[in-house]
Amino acid sequence: MAARELFSELGYEGTTIRAIARRAGVDPALVHYFFGNKEGVFEAVVHDATEMLEALNPVLDGALDDLAERLLPAYLKLWEGESGDALTAVFRTTLGKDSAEPLMDSVTPEGLVAKLAAVIGGRDARLRASLIASQLLGVAVQRYVLKLDPLSAASMDRVVRRTAPSIQALIAKP
Repeated sequence: MAARELFSELGYEGTTIRAIARRAGVDPALVHYFFGNKEGVFEAVVHDATEMLEALNPVLDGALDDLAERLLPAYLKLWEGESGDALTAVFRTTLGKDSAEPLMDSVTPEGLVAKLAAVIGGRDARLRASLIASQLLGVAVQRYVLKLDPLSAASMDRVVRRTAPSIQALIAKP
């Protein structure tokens, strides 16, 4: 919890083992014992974020005609509360990296794009699935990481109502 919060607030570079230990109320040696180093702590946070995204698997079952209305709120709810700290931490840290690959592997794992592509099928399924993932991530980042108004102030219902049609258009087989 302490590491997620600090990585979320300060990113990878700004977070130290000492700060994590201080926030957790433990000796830094204990953090080193369980995680080895800061990279080990961050890997645990990334693992948590990836596991959270697996909660979307059941949402992908069912009819395609309302998939966007099921997927969008389920994804956005992952960004709220404690789970959002892990996702925000991963996003803030990987954003500064030279490659977007770690971001895609962590926040919108390749597995999600592959599953979406398999579910939606049709021509350009993988490209359409990547575009869906980019919309999901874009809305989440503006709403929960950057907290940009009016998106951050809008109700989830309103965000879903306004965004779902564009996602649904990508789900529809060409």
